[in-house]
Amino acid sequence: MSAAGKMYFVCVEVLPSKEGIDLPRFLQKINGLLEDYSTATHVIYKFKVTGESKVLAVVQVSNILGFERTIGGLWRLGNVSVTSVPIVGYESFAQNLGVDASIISNPPRPLPKENLYYWSFDFGYTGKTLEEFLSTWKREAEFVMAARTNDGFPVELFKVVSERKVHCFLQVADPAQLDQLSFQLPIMRENGHNVDLQCRAVQYLPEYCTRIFNESL
Repeated sequence: MSAAGKMYFVCVEVLPSKEGIDLPRFLQKINGLLEDYSTATHVIYKFKVTGESKVLAVVQVSNILGFERTIGGLWRLGNVSVTSVPIVGYESFAQNLGVDASIISNPPRPLPKENLYYWSFDFGYTGKTLEEFLSTWKREAEFVMAARTNDGFPVELFKVVSERKVHCFLQVADPAQLDQLSFQLPIMRENGHNVDLQCRAVQYLPEYCTRIFNESL
């Protein structure tokens, strides 16, 4: 079964056990499983959520069977919870909103290694018409695309298919900048009471696996 060009956002959470878990070694196994599966899958990103037993991955899939085998391998580890949702690149969604193509650029892959954060947005629009909400979302997309294209801001976004949810990875040197930035977003200024925004620090999973075993404090 072909699934050319499709992407999935995968969340793997390591669950507690009575015996306890050697989390670094367990995450090392997850890192090994979340690799490109022949030509069937390409892992665009895989991050560890800092301070949590959770991994976030973005996987491009050309053959769904390869993806299913990867997910099956994760479940064989035991003590995990795995979720997967279809996503699209924010660039194509911005085009659908009518954002000027001149400010829509390719994502900055890979993102820098240091000072990475993850934002998850869940948008509602109580008190607004759908047209008003989409107009605000268009301004939001214009703001983000312009910041990346014109100012070189390191950010990559993915929209969940058929849902008002967005996953965002970005780099800022100072966490206080995240607050300042969030208050500037059109979606927050115009519709903030309808937005559930969550923030986590993240690090590349392969970098974590290397450093946790090889670096001393």
